[in-house]
Amino acid sequence: MPLATVEDVAARIGRPVTQDEHPRVSAFLVDVTGLIEDYCGRELDRRQDESLTLHAEGGCLLSIPGRYLTFPTVSAVQVDGQALTGWTFNGRQLVHADGWPTGPVTLTGSWGYQTPPATLRAVACSEVIRWMALSPGIESERVGEVEVNFAGASSAQSLSSISTAALKPYRRRGVGVMTLRRESRHVLGY
Repeated sequence: MPLATVEDVAARIGRPVTQDEHPRVSAFLVDVTGLIEDYCGRELDRRQDESLTLHAEGGCLLSIPGRYLTFPTVSAVQVDGQALTGWTFNGRQLVHADGWPTGPVTLTGSWGYQTPPATLRAVACSEVIRWMALSPGIESERVGEVEVNFAGASSAQSLSSISTAALKPYRRRGVGVMTLRRESRHVLGY
């Protein structure tokens, strides 16, 4: 399900979405949701009771990829099609005191926002409205001194710099940067 609805777009443009526009707006909402999730590096739209297969390499901890860590819940874990018990979920990893077997582990869970925050809905709607305003193949238009920039048909379907700035708080943060310095050694010549 997209981060916004056709009705959300209609409320922002101040008129109902026509029958002819409805399929296009619906498709744009799906597209913009995908672009936002890819930009943020996480799935934001709620996925309910979905399966995810991870590869365990032994040990007691099995990390869940960061893409799936937006309000995650885990309801079941299976190994080789058999339900596994004795595991716990600490919000980022599955923990099994006896250790995980090497190989695929399938979990069933849910993740993403139950109700998308207003910022995500606003960004999704503003991008859809911007895309609707452009004719296919036109990247931008200017009225004063009449200017039209043409581009490939799909180039307009990208996130604007204003949207990416608004999405910054929702981007998954990496592990960080570690600076390594080589210890200098002085070699005395003979």
